[in-house]
Amino acid sequence: MKNELFTIEADPETGYLTSISCVQDSYTMNWCAEDGCWGKIDGFTESIRFNPTRFCREGMHLESLEIGEQDMTAVYANGKLTVTVDRHFLENGNFSERYRIRNSTEAVVTLNSDNFGIEVPFNDRYTYADECMVKRCNTHIWCGKNVAWVCALRMGESDCNLGLFLTQGSLVSYSQKGCTSNNRGIFVLEPETVLLKPGEEYVLQWELFVHKGKEDFLTKLAEWENYIGVEAGHQTVFMGEKIEFTVRAAGGRVPRVFLGEEEVETTAGEDGFQVSYAPACTGENQFEIRAGSNTTCAQFLVVPPFAEFLKKRVEFIVDRQQCMDPESPLYGAYLIYDNKTDSQYYADNYYNACEERINMSVLIARYLRVKEDAKVRASLELFIEFLKREFYEEETGKIYVSLERRQETSRLYNAPGIMRLFCEMYFLTGEDWYLDQILRIAERYYAGGGAKWYANGTAIERVMKAFRTAEREADAEKMLGWYKQQTDNMIANGISYPSHEVNYEQTIVTPAATCISEMGLVTGKKGYYLNEARKHIRCLERFSGFQPSFHLKEIPIRFWDDFWFGKSRCFGDTFPHYWSCLTARSYLAYYRLGGEERYLAAAEECLRNCMCLVSEEGRGSAAYIYPHTLDEKEGEFYDAWANDQDMFLYDAINGMDVVEAFHIGM
Repeated sequence: MKNELFTIEADPETGYLTSISCVQDSYTMNWCAEDGCWGKIDGFTESIRFNPTRFCREGMHLESLEIGEQDMTAVYANGKLTVTVDRHFLENGNFSERYRIRNSTEAVVTLNSDNFGIEVPFNDRYTYADECMVKRCNTHIWCGKNVAWVCALRMGESDCNLGLFLTQGSLVSYSQKGCTSNNRGIFVLEPETVLLKPGEEYVLQWELFVHKGKEDFLTKLAEWENYIGVEAGHQTVFMGEKIEFTVRAAGGRVPRVFLGEEEVETTAGEDGFQVSYAPACTGENQFEIRAGSNTTCAQFLVVPPFAEFLKKRVEFIVDRQQCMDPESPLYGAYLIYDNKTDSQYYADNYYNACEERINMSVLIARYLRVKEDAKVRASLELFIEFLKREFYEEETGKIYVSLERRQETSRLYNAPGIMRLFCEMYFLTGEDWYLDQILRIAERYYAGGGAKWYANGTAIERVMKAFRTAEREADAEKMLGWYKQQTDNMIANGISYPSHEVNYEQTIVTPAATCISEMGLVTGKKGYYLNEARKHIRCLERFSGFQPSFHLKEIPIRFWDDFWFGKSRCFGDTFPHYWSCLTARSYLAYYRLGGEERYLAAAEECLRNCMCLVSEEGRGSAAYIYPHTLDEKEGEFYDAWANDQDMFLYDAINGMDVVEAFHIGM
């Protein structure tokens, strides 16, 4: 099937779509993943008895199929439901898919997100960067009831992108199947709960369309009659701030807004209807917005004032996550905390007391510069003793990943992290020992391949500031020379990013965007470095969501890290994940270099929305697992491990000079 916008191909044996491409696309990208079956019905789901956290989905068999030049119809059944799928091109060139779901039994059948889904395998796959830029997409999904959509952005900058907008029915969640470290898997869109009487039908219908990017995508959505747009200043607010957002309903309809059973006042303005709501307590707030017969939602989080929030987290680390057994080789270490068992956790592998766990000490060192606390200071000093004793060799600058310095690390992410910690310790103590160690570590790191490595721990601006503050100009120039090698390599590679622990992802882009921006700041050659950083910022922002939810807005796509660093070991979307904040770090550096205000706003929103990873008590979580199910396992939960979620607080403190909101209560 083909028209002026799309070329669509279907499997004549199954009726599933196998290819969706845009006619204008010179790269002829297939927006449907090769391993997917677009339109496959995850037939009828029953929770397995005695194990409500797992789900079993029955398949549906094809009963009939007709494929024409401009349309096609497929009918699927499984003895409980009959689903008729009609596809055709519309006058405006869009491609319409309609799923008519009929109860074919003589009893009432419950249809809901647990037992029904439609597969839409957008090509969100990660092979290597050059191919990803032209042949793969970042998929942003919003299942907001009657207002539901998918914005698929080609990973590289492009005016040819794919959109999906729901025109009939209601979608309330999505699930993922087959997600791995380099494959985001297959998305399954899931409906609201409906009790279908015998012979009754429920319809889900959407349109596929071409758009130029996020702004054009939202402009196009506003043309549909059932669209309700929600735009908020912040999805996460501190107590004392108001939840404020604007609602725009298509056709000029007057919306009604509800929080639970309470109707919230709206005020008509020139640009829509405004809501200004003063929350009485902390926690999640889901507003329901109704306009005519359509309903959507927006999700907000209220957290304590920043100073209180930060203090609670630091105190939790000091009181609950530091080993205080003087007989243990772990004495002084900051450890993973299992919130389910209420205990510390250690293993001599990924879950050790080194590597990412040092980020707790980085946060504490930075915290002590804004709020002196004797108990916290003593805790940090104890950790530094542990570090020197167990996994750092000051004579050589060697870094180990095992206790008693048994195994030297070859993981190039680790050295920049230790250098960042020592930099913060210098600012805190003024001791030159820390600068001496940075030089030793840097010499080993750059001799061992660091100049070609994209490490997010690299702190060009802060390290240069430390050496210049100490008036060690010769050492500062030595560091600058190494940093120049590293950024020159990033500039030479451009957006042909080398693979690291995965093939391509957000945190392979962030080091390039941040390091190049910071080189512009420390050298004063702003114009040159701004032009180079911009290329990476353009790629980076395509990862970031823009849905009206604190889980999603300005939160970048990540989907593998809970498997590697969470207790649940789940592959699947983590919104947010602890390294979401690295996008904010890049945006702040780029803003300070070039002055584009929208990146400052985006950085603040990203940092605010990461705050759901810490509870009011100060307990951390490695990630929020966002999808409804992941390979038939239950999702929608915070991982039980507090494991390396604290760097967003460190970045928030560092950003206080430009993000004024974080001064609240300090």
